[in-house]
Amino acid sequence: MREVWLVLREQIKYFPVMLRLARYETRAKYKDHSLGVLWDVINPVMQIATYWLVFGIGLRQGGTTDGVPYVGWLVIGQATWLFLNTSFMDATWSIRNNVRQVSKMNFPISIMPTVRTWINVIPFAITLAVGVLIAVGSGVHLTMHAFQFVYYFLAMLAFLHALGIFNATITVLFPDYQQLIQTIMRFVFWFSGAVIDIAAKLGPDHARIGRLIELNPFYYLISGVRDSFLSTGWIWDHPSQNLAFWMFVLVVLLLGSHLHLKFRAYFADLV
Repeated sequence: MREVWLVLREQIKYFPVMLRLARYETRAKYKDHSLGVLWDVINPVMQIATYWLVFGIGLRQGGTTDGVPYVGWLVIGQATWLFLNTSFMDATWSIRNNVRQVSKMNFPISIMPTVRTWINVIPFAITLAVGVLIAVGSGVHLTMHAFQFVYYFLAMLAFLHALGIFNATITVLFPDYQQLIQTIMRFVFWFSGAVIDIAAKLGPDHARIGRLIELNPFYYLISGVRDSFLSTGWIWDHPSQNLAFWMFVLVVLLLGSHLHLKFRAYFADLV
């Protein structure tokens, strides 16, 4: 736990630096584009629209999921998935691509995975707001469930930090790891519940498989955000999922912090 605290203390101490780096990288990314940061919203909205056309109109022809209009259900889930997936993948290469520059500056390399998360927060907030507005326009009423989003957002930050420090460290040690993760995430997408709830569709005959899918941390977070804005469930309705999620985060955080502190003195030599 001492190693976890050391890494977390760096995140807290250099939090203002992280926000400044996130703003700088966002501006630098689109400095030659007329629409600038609007592309961070246009791209996910177009992707969500594509899935809606295929699954919402083409295959499902409208309809509802969990008793709510599918389009609102889809956009909220997709907004959450895009935030998690983009931050997850960006964090994986964040140390390897920046280790030489950061080694010359006065802040620890451990903050780089978290910087990638904060870069994606504003696009996530905008696309999520669009999803909530669509759901409300489709007849969904916001209730006290919406306050749960604070918990799930903090859970997302904890999850992304734990996996970010672990994946970024492993990528420095084994560069092929990033390609492996990209392949795995294409598979995870279909079991995340972002566009279709496979766990619910399996039915009682495959209940065990459904319960295993529900233990997927991406599924846990996406369904939790939906529960918050679509009023379809409370946090305490899923005790086994809560326990599995936080145990996973803790184990990955312990392992990631240990590996990061053990090898970061050699990062510049390994890249």
